[in-house]
Amino acid sequence: MSSDSIIDTSKPSAGRIYDYILGGHHNFEVDRQAAEHIIQVVPFLPKNLRLQRWCLQDLAVELTEKRGFDIVVDFASGLPTNDHIHHVVPRGTTVIYSDYDPVVVEYGREILSDTANTYYFQADARRPEELLNRPEVQEILDGRRDVALIHWGISLFLRDEELAHAARSLYEWSSASACWTFMAQGVDPGTGAPVMQQVSEIYERMGSRMYYRSLNTILQLILPWQPDENGMISIMDWHGIDRHEMTEDDMRVFGAAGGSYGAYLIKSSP
Repeated sequence: MSSDSIIDTSKPSAGRIYDYILGGHHNFEVDRQAAEHIIQVVPFLPKNLRLQRWCLQDLAVELTEKRGFDIVVDFASGLPTNDHIHHVVPRGTTVIYSDYDPVVVEYGREILSDTANTYYFQADARRPEELLNRPEVQEILDGRRDVALIHWGISLFLRDEELAHAARSLYEWSSASACWTFMAQGVDPGTGAPVMQQVSEIYERMGSRMYYRSLNTILQLILPWQPDENGMISIMDWHGIDRHEMTEDDMRVFGAAGGSYGAYLIKSSP
């Protein structure tokens, strides 16, 4: 990830492009033009991004209502619009959002100004310990480390060493009962990889390079975390999407798994 175009509104931003594709309004003409160009290259992308957001809602309910977590810490959150975590978790749940883009953080704080138990901080998902150890967050957590941690929709933009560092930092900081919900993106792209290369070149011009990996490589990078008994679940299976919604071109580019997998990661037994 790069901070080169974070505040420069003359350059497209990956985060604002994501917002536009999801139907948001916190973006500029330069972002909309870039997004439309990307969609022309990869028509399935809007469905893919909406699917990621639907899965985020699913996991928020799973973590809180089913697994009993009452503190959720989300990294690289993007804008907390009306389909984000705080809208679906039980009343009283503490939600800590973060993003490296100061413009997103400012907008996010405006959106959340009247929302209880929900906070937004500027922080970098590559170095999660900086957020978790800052005094304001420590005060909110009140010594708690039995929390739900989320990296959803960010791994594609992290270098191997950055992803490995984030995994180790979260593992060392959290308690034995913590859970890290993680999305592995850009996994084993289909035979249409040249199309994804075009998309990668567009993002790289914005300062956001993409890193495609095998699922096995990702599992090694996130050690010592281990998927729970559900294993790594394809994004298509996570939300129960009918693969008939994917065209032959979609399958060729993204693969049958939709290009991503999600998992509830837990601490391995000593």
